[in-house]
Amino acid sequence: MNRSNKKIMGIGVFALILMVWGLLAWKSLHELEPVISLSISSDGHYVISAHEDGALVLWDIDHQEREVLSDNANIYSAYFIEKSDAFLWQDQDDVVYVQRVGGEVIEEFEHFPTYGHVMDSTFSDYLASDERWNIFHGHGDAMRPVMQDGIIPSFVGSGKILKITLSEQGRKFVSAGSGDRESPSVDEVQAVAPERRFSNYTGVTLWDLDTFQPIAMLPGNSFKVDATISPDGEWVVSGDENTLGFFWNTELPEERHDMASYNYGLFIEGLPEGLPEEDYRDDSKLIDVPRKSEPDEYGIYRPLATPTTISLAFINGSDEFLRIGYSQYRKDGSSQTYAALFEAGNPWPQEYLDLGTDPFPSINNYSRNLSIDSAPNANLLVTGHAFDGGITVYRYDPEERTLTREWVGR
Repeated sequence: MNRSNKKIMGIGVFALILMVWGLLAWKSLHELEPVISLSISSDGHYVISAHEDGALVLWDIDHQEREVLSDNANIYSAYFIEKSDAFLWQDQDDVVYVQRVGGEVIEEFEHFPTYGHVMDSTFSDYLASDERWNIFHGHGDAMRPVMQDGIIPSFVGSGKILKITLSEQGRKFVSAGSGDRESPSVDEVQAVAPERRFSNYTGVTLWDLDTFQPIAMLPGNSFKVDATISPDGEWVVSGDENTLGFFWNTELPEERHDMASYNYGLFIEGLPEGLPEEDYRDDSKLIDVPRKSEPDEYGIYRPLATPTTISLAFINGSDEFLRIGYSQYRKDGSSQTYAALFEAGNPWPQEYLDLGTDPFPSINNYSRNLSIDSAPNANLLVTGHAFDGGITVYRYDPEERTLTREWVGR
């Protein structure tokens, strides 16, 4: 080989080294935009997140590391499959991937642009929502509608995802988008009626995971609503931007139960009119709400926990869950980031747990309700950040009923 060829080869090798180094540097140093959707593995070891700039990131909680897997992700598509090391994501060319944390792609298929999707641990049942809040099961030629009964309300009008949560143990799932104070029964209206303009099913709805038929509509909430089902499938809990919160036993879905107001307790029904206002409220089991240290201009010490719910997440198996309120960041230091801890089946808040404000968690926008998730059996909660692309991992201690910030990943 002559000297000229050696020189050319040397330049080529050097260029290749620079390219590889640049790729590795980008993967490790890439500055991320805020998380739009994330999901934590059932064992609490990993988080997958999709970001505003299209980045798909795998976070290793044990080693406190992250890896950028793609810069071309659908921002609503990060989802860990239950009891698995595999996760779902979709690229911006509308291809869905079922991929293991080690990089192996188990399956890939073309699909419509998903606005939230889930898959069971057998990889056989795939559910996805579109921008109109329709739900479909399967993909390709096997795809069929589960809920397709109108185009209003929708993501387009509400700016919120139709959230879908599974209980494989209970063989049920729940969907929730915009609450409906009253609704017909599933026997009166069909879930698949494409000709309908206004949907009956965009409130909290309980579904059968085997037949994909609705079990019951669960009305009561209003405006934007979040709901989830307990891992054992026994409880559905909900909360909305109008401060209303409810729970249902899935064996008796026709019986709705109120969550207590943080400040006033439970409304007592059946009393005669004309009594003092306080007589209509049961506040016997309320606990003190965290409040500001200084009074406002009216001399009121404002509460720091808000029931205007952006997300609900089970944090201790099927026994306890968090109701996480919507909160805006305030430069004067008066931001509120408390989550209320509830016991399943119990209307009374048990504790108020501080999520902190540095960094401020992603509880400042209803369109980011998929940026909060939990691993109930691992006692972990994960949130995105309001203003950067990081995540915060919290660990819940069920004995002490405390929430500790374990890792801030950036």
